[in-house]
Amino acid sequence: MAKGKSTKKGGRSAFSGLSVVASAVLLFMVALPTFVTLVVGLLPSLVAFIFDRSPGRTMARCVFGLNFSGVAPYILELWQVPSQTVGGATQQIFQPLALSIMYGAAGLGWLLYLAMPPIVANVLNLSAQRRVGELRKKQRALIKTWGDSLIKEVDRSGN
Repeated sequence: MAKGKSTKKGGRSAFSGLSVVASAVLLFMVALPTFVTLVVGLLPSLVAFIFDRSPGRTMARCVFGLNFSGVAPYILELWQVPSQTVGGATQQIFQPLALSIMYGAAGLGWLLYLAMPPIVANVLNLSAQRRVGELRKKQRALIKTWGDSLIKEVDRSGN
């Protein structure tokens, strides 16, 4: 049974990888300037995808989302030009500001991935502490209403 699950997962991954390769080949043949811009701009996402082995590839998703948001304006700018050329695309993407925006957005994705777990842990901890405080307050109100005999009965029952 475990063998079937791993085969299914591997099949899904192989299909996904095959679809990415097929899309890249099609994009290479149809729109070479866009392909060049995407390859150079999304290098940090490729690195994140290669090194992320966690289930769901959360690091790769986080980096890709912000990295693509940094590359997208330059792709749209490239599509605005009537005659797309590889020379124009390389001239555009190798400007220091363009590379800084593309890779800086990817860097923000890495930073977001690294910074969010401690932030979420702190928020959950504060929420749990607040809940404990509310329960203590309700406990005090119950003791005030029912008296200390309630505590003794609870201790005797073991609950």
